[in-house]
Amino acid sequence: MKTNLKNFSLTTKIVLSLLTITTIFSACKKDWNNEPIEAAGIGYVHASPGTAALDFVLDNQKIGSFTYTNDRGYYAAYPGTRLVGVAKKDSLKYLTSGSAVLKSGSFYSVFVVDTLKSTKLLLVEDDLKAPDAEKAKVRFINLSPGSSALDLAVEGNATALFTSKAFKEYTPFTSIDPAESYNFQVKDAGSATVKATLPGVKIEKGKIYTIWAKGLSSTTDSTKFGLAVMTNK
Repeated sequence: MKTNLKNFSLTTKIVLSLLTITTIFSACKKDWNNEPIEAAGIGYVHASPGTAALDFVLDNQKIGSFTYTNDRGYYAAYPGTRLVGVAKKDSLKYLTSGSAVLKSGSFYSVFVVDTLKSTKLLLVEDDLKAPDAEKAKVRFINLSPGSSALDLAVEGNATALFTSKAFKEYTPFTSIDPAESYNFQVKDAGSATVKATLPGVKIEKGKIYTIWAKGLSSTTDSTKFGLAVMTNK
């Protein structure tokens, strides 16, 4: 599935086949009997400004390589406690790693956050239940290192959609009316001054989106502060 926007390119894949699970997790077969297993879905997003291409690793198996602001959709994973990590491209030397407890039938996003010297992982459970009839769902995550708490608003609306989210804080998915073109704005919490805009975002009925603050306020290159959007479902 495709993202809406110039700041972020996304093809959302939900790969939950037994073949994929067997390929990625063959070393874990001893943990399971022959009964059918409902997998978890896990996706990875590179949100670490100034960090080069990375390999995302699950249970010491390389899943794929990613550059800044890229993700590769959802992959199948056995439920249970899994080792999630990220390494420099073509290296299995972890920059950072941690345990993730994955529930059967649930979906998760792993965001690689902060800058290279202090890379961290943020694991977020994704509620992919369908929106209410005639609605879409949106959430907001602040992934801009060093930023103050942020509000996310829609241009022309007096009340912000989401308020006061500090770095690595995120909101639940919230219902929103579909529209051909939203201009999303991010502001310091409680401020009327727009720090960045994500224009022309199409929000479609029945779909689920994540909008996230990215980059650094101190730069003007490709790592500069801004907004990105991805389609979860």
